[in-house]
Amino acid sequence: MDEILEYRGIEGVVIAEVTQDNDSGYITGAVESLAGVAELSRTTDSSNEAHYYDNMPAVVVSSTAADEVTISASAIPFDVLAKITGQTYDSTKGAMIEGPRDVKYFALGYKTKKTNGDEVYVWRFKGTFNIPDSTHATENDGTDANGQEVVYTGIQTTHKFTANNNKGAKALNVDAGLNLADVSTFFDTVTTPDDLEAIASYDLTVTAAEGTTVTVTRSGTTVTPGTDVIRDGDVLTISVTGGTITVNGVAFTSGSIHTVTADVIVVSTAQA
Repeated sequence: MDEILEYRGIEGVVIAEVTQDNDSGYITGAVESLAGVAELSRTTDSSNEAHYYDNMPAVVVSSTAADEVTISASAIPFDVLAKITGQTYDSTKGAMIEGPRDVKYFALGYKTKKTNGDEVYVWRFKGTFNIPDSTHATENDGTDANGQEVVYTGIQTTHKFTANNNKGAKALNVDAGLNLADVSTFFDTVTTPDDLEAIASYDLTVTAAEGTTVTVTRSGTTVTPGTDVIRDGDVLTISVTGGTITVNGVAFTSGSIHTVTADVIVVSTAQA
C-alpha cells in the first residue's frame, strides 16, 4: 500500500502582475511578497452531466469553473493591497485611496508540504483579488488580533503552452520530493509549464570484484545500476563488504555519502 499522506503548512505566498496573456506570449512583472499567511484553501466548481441518445447515456459533458482561493493573511501592506485590488497608493504619504478599481490580473505562488516533509511548489497563473474584509475590535488585556481574508479568483490563461499540449493552463504543481524537476529558481520569476526543466539524470555503474558486495542506497532504498535513475543532487550512500572501493576514481570510505553531480562510477577491489 502506498504511503498515506496529508498536506501540512503554507509559506512563501507571492504575487506577480500579469502584463501580457495572449497568443503571442504570457508575461508577468516582478515577483513580490503578498503577506504572512496562516491558511490557504482552494475550491473549484466542476460538473459532469450525461446526455442521453436512444434512451441511454451516450455522452458525458464536463465543465470546470474558476478556482476560488481563500487566503487568511496578516495585515496586507497598503501598497500591496492597492496594487492587487487596482486602487491608488500615494507613496509620498503612505496612503491608500479607496475608490473605483482598475481590474488587474496576477499570478499567485506558494509552497506547501506533505506530512512526510516533501515540498510542493505551486504557481497559479491568472486571477484577480477581491477587496478583503477587515475586522477591527477594541483592545483588551488578551492577545486578540485580526488579519485579513482575501479571495483570489483564478482562471485559465489565454496563452497556450507547448508542455500542456498547446492549451491554456490554470496552475503548475510540482512535487519536489520526487526530485524530478529543478525548483531552485521556481519563485524567482513565474515558472510556466514551458519554463520548468527536469533535473539532469546520470548513469550509475558498479564493477564489483569477486568476493566483494557493493550496496548503493538513496534515502534508505537500494539503487539498482542500469535500472534506477540517479539525478543531480541525489545523495547516495555507498558501501562495500569484503573489499575497498573507489568512486569516480577516488578512494572512498565504505558507508560514506556521495552527492551526485555527474555519472557515478563505483569500482570495488577485493582485499588482499
